[in-house]
This record gives sequence, C-alpha cells and structure tokens, in this order.
Amino acid sequence: MAGAIRDAEQYVLPRRRWKVTDPNDPYVRLLCELIRTRPETAQTENVNRAIHMCRDFLETRSIPCAVEELGDRKILYASTVPGRTAEILLCVHVDVVPGSGRQFEPEIREGVLYGRGSNDCLGNVVAAMKILCEAGPGKSIGCLFSSDEEEGGKTTAEMVRRGYRGTRLALVLDAWGGNNIYYGQKGVLSLRLNAQGKGGHSSAPWAFENPVEKLIAGYAKLQAAWKNPAGADDWRVSMTPCVIRGGDVHNRIPDEASMILNIRTVDRSDVDRMIELVRTTTGLKVEVLGQSDPVKSPTDAPELDALRRAFRQAFGTYPGLIRNVGATDARHLQTIGVPVYVLGVSGDGCHASCESLKIESIDPLVKTVLGIALPQKDVFTIRSPEPGETWSILFTGDICPN
Repeated sequence: MAGAIRDAEQYVLPRRRWKVTDPNDPYVRLLCELIRTRPETAQTENVNRAIHMCRDFLETRSIPCAVEELGDRKILYASTVPGRTAEILLCVHVDVVPGSGRQFEPEIREGVLYGRGSNDCLGNVVAAMKILCEAGPGKSIGCLFSSDEEEGGKTTAEMVRRGYRGTRLALVLDAWGGNNIYYGQKGVLSLRLNAQGKGGHSSAPWAFENPVEKLIAGYAKLQAAWKNPAGADDWRVSMTPCVIRGGDVHNRIPDEASMILNIRTVDRSDVDRMIELVRTTTGLKVEVLGQSDPVKSPTDAPELDALRRAFRQAFGTYPGLIRNVGATDARHLQTIGVPVYVLGVSGDGCHASCESLKIESIDPLVKTVLGIALPQKDVFTIRSPEPGETWSILFTGDICPN
C-alpha cells in the first residue's frame, strides 16, 4: 500500500493547550489589528500593510517567510520547511470586501468578534499563522497569503505558476467553514450585457432609442427562459444580475447601459452554453469579464478520511462533506495535482454588516490541521507482500496508539 498514512482517529497527538478566547491573546490582538488596517481588496496599500504585519509576526516566531510581488500587490508565503514545496499547502486571503468605517473597529462580545473580515477571511489568516507556529519539528506545512481573492485570486494563481505547491494535500481556509468540509465548488462566469442606444433629453422619449429599456427587455426574456436552482442542494447552474449601469443624471436618456451577470457553473461545458444562451435570448452584446472552472476533489482519498477524523477529534463532531455554491482559491490550487479541500473557522454574516467570528473555533481548526500534518517519519511507503510472506510492522515515533 503506497503512501499509507496513520489514521488520525486511531492515534493521539501530543496534547497541547490552546486558548484564544482571551482578547489579550497575541493571535486575537493580531486579528483586531489586521481588521483595523482596512485591507479592502481595492486598497492595495492597506492589503500590503496587512501582508507585512503577518510576515513580521511570523518571522519574530522563527517561521521563514518570502514576499513575492504581482504588479503592486504583495503576496506572502510562509513555511515550516525551506523552499517552495511543503507536504501540506494552506491558502488564506488577507483582502476583504468593502465595509463601513465602524466595521473596521473590531468588537468582542461574549466570545464573538464582530468586524469586517473577521470571518472572511482574517480569522482563518490568524488560524493559519498559529498552525505554522505550533507545528513543531518535522511537520511540513506551507501557507500562501493571497491579496486579491475577493476579485478573482490572481495572486494565488501566480504563486502556483511560480512553483509554490503541496505534495500531499492543499487546504483552503476560508469563510465556508462551520462543521463542514467542502470537496467541490461551482465555477464562476462573469458576463457583461451591453445595450446601445441614442441618448437625449428625457422629456422626448419618442425621439430617442433608450438603451435602459433594451437592457430591461433583454433581461426579462432571459428570466423567462431560465430557472435558477431552488437551493444549494439543487446542483445546477445559477445566474443572477449584480451590477447595472446606465445614465448619469435624472433627465437625460443615456447612449448605453450595461448589466453584469454572475453565473455559477457546475461543469466546464457550461461556459460556452451559457454565453450562447444569454446572447441569443437577450439579443444584446455579451462580453466575458472572467471565468474560473468548477472544483471537484475525490471523496474517497485517504487524505480526506484522515482530515475528517482529525476534525472529529478536534471539534467533537464529524464534519459534513458537501459542495460549495461559492468560490474560493481552490479554483487555482486544483492545478497542483493533489486533493484540495475547503474548511475554516465558524462565524456568520460573510460579506454582511453583521460579520462575526466565533473566537473559540480557531483552536479546533488549528488542531485539525496539525492532526494530519504528521512528521515525515510517520508517513511511510511499503511494497506489497510477496505470496507466502508474513509481515510484522512495529510503529515507533512521537505518536502513540490509544
């Protein structure tokens, strides 16, 4: 049996004490400071400052770090082993969606931290940093800290292109956490519908060609021809408008209007099919703004079995195994060639004004990942026995049987 890995349920890791519910804990303090930097994706300077804060925190704890650049964006890689390759590759993102000023002043009430990015994804950022700091000798873990996940994750894709990878497993720590592990996610297709017209004064609509009306009529036809899924378990393509633009004053018909559709695909073949459907149904010009493929990792991989058992040992409950209607940087990591799964801290209000994190969920997540990051001597390969052979195997090392 090649690449056999010790079962996380049958073996007990050396016990440690985790406690990050205290507001004075260094990881909680760091999380609060990261939120206060306002690392909104479009505010590149703020995101870069958050990247440097993470690097400084890790380097003072003797974790080797490398900062790469993509344009004006910084990207951090930290690892317990030298080089660009680790056995387990983690991926988190330091950028957050926009929020109001008060959302960037974190508040802790009854063990819950409220603030923009607390759940998506800065809580996972500090969890990843604690994983690296608590790993101990012999555990091979690397982590990518991307800086533009909320706008497509080009920084993660670039780091993969530059050779940063995992040899056994990749884990995206993101807001889609709770008591679940995600083995798949939908792809994303972003389309802009453009309607052209002839603008003029709004007091004489009969004299002009209104592109807003064309846009509305085209989308009405698309609505009539398309039925969205009834829920997350209805694993079909979804489509919804997210941005509408047209006109700049209340009394002038514009020359053009546009709408951005966000489409979530379940198969690569959906892309061409949906583009053609939108174009022929609406009669409007269609522009592709971006596209990423769906992700599907094996549900029978031994790495996933070990991960689920480690999760149960840490959280006290078996995780659900589900697919994600949202998107993460797993879309870029799947090209590495190892299983990719998504899990994370527990919280609420992702992208909402009430975004929050259950601080106590950081520790079990740390323990889950460390539970599968076995020292190299505990990962072994043996050949199949020859006919008539009888083997007796003695395990030794830091991990002891129950």
